[in-house]
Amino acid sequence: MTTLLELCRKYFNTDNLYEVLNTRKDATDKEVRKAYYVLSMKYHPDKVTENEKTEATEKFKVISRIHALLNDADKRKLYDDAGCVGDDIDPNSATEDFPWETYWSSIFRKITDNEIRDYELKYKGSDDEKRDLKKGYLAGKGDMEFIINMVPFSSVYEEDRLREVLGKIIEEEDLPRFKAFSNEPPSKKRKRLAKAKREEAQCTIEVQNKEKNNSNDLMLAIKKRSAEREQQMDNFFARMEAKYCTPKKTKKNSKKT
Repeated sequence: MTTLLELCRKYFNTDNLYEVLNTRKDATDKEVRKAYYVLSMKYHPDKVTENEKTEATEKFKVISRIHALLNDADKRKLYDDAGCVGDDIDPNSATEDFPWETYWSSIFRKITDNEIRDYELKYKGSDDEKRDLKKGYLAGKGDMEFIINMVPFSSVYEEDRLREVLGKIIEEEDLPRFKAFSNEPPSKKRKRLAKAKREEAQCTIEVQNKEKNNSNDLMLAIKKRSAEREQQMDNFFARMEAKYCTPKKTKKNSKKT
């Protein structure tokens, strides 16, 4: 079984649970909950495109497991003191099959698409976004693809805006100047953009196929139901004929002798 810390390294390039959630070790329960919520808006399986769903689902499981651990005072203290996350002690405590979407729903009410869009508008340009951009920049050593993948609601289409915001942060806070950020070859940006367009095209095809399949399934269901009703009517008429339309027996005329 893959441990939680191994999954953190695999999907978030760190085994620090607080860094995964983009929060601090001394964060309050409320701040941890908020950090979990922000990331869940990015990785919730119902909020991503079909081509992103597999990886997003795994990341969603990881951040949910982290929140469940940090939300428990005893487990959080054990992690803070010893770096232990529980499954290091008991390999059989794996929660990979746990319904994490149900866990999420038990904490947060159902969020509508309009609320997600409203939150996205408030997040972009906020201090929270600037903080996340800074963390992504430092953690990824200036790698723009890493930053886009780490910061909620980011995309290659907003790269110019993100670079401008980061440029100001680097100057104001005198952050390290990473060549990956300042001297990135233009070809890398073109590849990111081309990849994003391919994924969008694939997603469009999948949606269209799904709608087509749903339409075909509906037609098949209608035809099947019509056939069943026709068979029922045939059976009904057959029973009616058997009950009321039984032909009378003809008597044979016997010859008088």
